[in-house]
Amino acid sequence: MSYLALYREWRPRTFGEIVGQKHVSRTLMNALKTDRVAHAYLFSGPRGTGKTTMAKILAKALNCEEREGVEPCNHCPSCVSIDQGSAMEVMEIDAASNRGIDEIRDLRDKVKLVAAKGKHKVYIIDEVHMLTMEAFNALLKTLEEPPERVIFVLATTEAHKIPLTILSRVQRFEFQRIPTGAIQIRLAQVCEAIGRQDVEAEALRVIARKSEGGLRDALSILDQCLIQDGPLGPDAVYQVLGMVGESFSADLLEMLLAADYGRALERLGEGIDSGRDPRQIIRELLDYLRQVLLYESAQQAPIVAPHLQERLMHQSREAGLERILAWIGVLLQGEGELRYAGNPRLAAELLLVKAIHVRTEGEAKRVSSDKAQQEVAARSQVKALPSSEAVPRTELTTETETGSKTDSRAAVLVLGDIESHWPNVLEMVRERKRSTHAFLLEGRPFALAGDVLTLVFKAGYSFHRDKVEQVENRGTVEAALASVFQVPLKLKTLMEADIQEGNPSPGEEEIVQKAVAMFGADLVVVKD
Repeated sequence: MSYLALYREWRPRTFGEIVGQKHVSRTLMNALKTDRVAHAYLFSGPRGTGKTTMAKILAKALNCEEREGVEPCNHCPSCVSIDQGSAMEVMEIDAASNRGIDEIRDLRDKVKLVAAKGKHKVYIIDEVHMLTMEAFNALLKTLEEPPERVIFVLATTEAHKIPLTILSRVQRFEFQRIPTGAIQIRLAQVCEAIGRQDVEAEALRVIARKSEGGLRDALSILDQCLIQDGPLGPDAVYQVLGMVGESFSADLLEMLLAADYGRALERLGEGIDSGRDPRQIIRELLDYLRQVLLYESAQQAPIVAPHLQERLMHQSREAGLERILAWIGVLLQGEGELRYAGNPRLAAELLLVKAIHVRTEGEAKRVSSDKAQQEVAARSQVKALPSSEAVPRTELTTETETGSKTDSRAAVLVLGDIESHWPNVLEMVRERKRSTHAFLLEGRPFALAGDVLTLVFKAGYSFHRDKVEQVENRGTVEAALASVFQVPLKLKTLMEADIQEGNPSPGEEEIVQKAVAMFGADLVVVKD
């Protein structure tokens, strides 16, 4: 007997064997139980999720000669002929190669032929979105008033291309991507049944993730990997798929964190020299960065190999949300250009260099203004020191003296100080509460009047402003400000629109504070 591919050998034969589509199989089973099967269905969803398989199981259940309950028996002549593709009652049509009006007119003529006594004729039209508009119009009348015991099952991966006139005449079921865990379990069952206990669980996880929710693709990949002799680990799967693997992506991220151009390009070259496509290397780095982003922003457990989870979490904390977003932005933009690059290796190398070189808005602002602000900060620190502390004291500091120290520091603190040390505030907020940090990123220091710091939020970020205004989040930010500047500050928030309407502005007091910090507080009398 000729070899049968795994995805064909392990194709589900009953509703109960379908993986990940319980909402569809349950509804169809209830329809069979109550004898309320519709005359036309549309099965839509990603490839390899069971659309055509479900249609054939429905056809078997309708025509089974020894059906018990709602499941087909799978051994009567009708079930066997449908499984073998030789049943006269079931017609499977590929709309991609039969998309014209002539083919649909021929189908419409054949529909009129009455099925054998007690039988249902089932027409399965795969990739139905490929039909021309004229062909859809020819099909429409048949869908409106089909002959008795004739059922249409339309299957497509692109339901948005189906005309509304067709959609209004069918019952629609959306097939979902199958969860990675469910695919991995199914693959493990297949390996056990065929006697391949030497396949590692981590290898099955890699296959399940690479299949992107399609069990058929997962079985095809497993079939290809099982050709190799001996134990099957994740490295062997990566090799079959032409991937570099998660450890390689983690290495590249380390080099991005260290801003090491040489090592990053060298590591990329190693991957390319081993036969990997530079486009695939960048795609895998983006997949890894996605896990880093999900952990950093939402604290979602990273879906990577167990031995890499702690490493990824450490990299996430070290990078911070701003740098992660900047890297993903550069790589995403470049990945689209990579597809059409005449020299993919050079394009990938350029992308890595850009990613290392990129600076977030906050980093660039801090670097460009460092020299000017260092002098201001130094003067502020000198003026913030009360004269009474110029010499050692042994007496206890009274509450009044402590308050005067705070007032003295606050009096010389200016907006420039806040701006220059704002990245420190953000980092401290991030350490205290990550969600507050994410909201605060969209605000910037705008004015400082006494002990009140005003933040302004960009248009469209009122949600972030409202979140920062919440008592718990406000307290987190004010605590971070006090820790960085050693001065208790109160927080006030505005939207950019409030400024444009002329509401608050830095004011004269802010200008005076800046002048004092720059030139000192000595009174100068000017005479003509």
